[in-house]
Amino acid sequence: MPPSTHSATPAPPTAVDIRDAVRLNMSFAPHARRVEHLRRVAGELLRQDDLGADAVETVQLLVSEIVTNAVVHGRGERVRFSLAYGRSGFVRIEVDDHSPALVTVRQAGPDEESGRGMFLVDALSWAWGRRGSCTWCVVATREACGP
Repeated sequence: MPPSTHSATPAPPTAVDIRDAVRLNMSFAPHARRVEHLRRVAGELLRQDDLGADAVETVQLLVSEIVTNAVVHGRGERVRFSLAYGRSGFVRIEVDDHSPALVTVRQAGPDEESGRGMFLVDALSWAWGRRGSCTWCVVATREACGP
């Protein structure tokens, strides 16, 4: 039986209000070493504002998954990365890989070594989607979830 797939949730990233947000924007050549770098930078930034260990770990994991997809499957000479968060209690991650390819969630088989990235994004994010060549996701912090 082939693995099942499904596409992103339809909720647009603008549904999450991130006014007065802290923003991190970077552009880089697609290289595997950038995955760990961006994971570390995102974690340090979010820990400075005490967003909670669970939210920080979730964001770091999703940064790793989406950036890895961009590095492996992207078509451009540069990848654009953006992370934004504010008083709304949400963190928005955007990665533009310049690839028009559809991003889908698949159920990887137990013996497959890859193919679980977007499954994790789908499972752990509040919402996610694809706008052109940009994959985005939103993570709720403890402020958004309540005390």
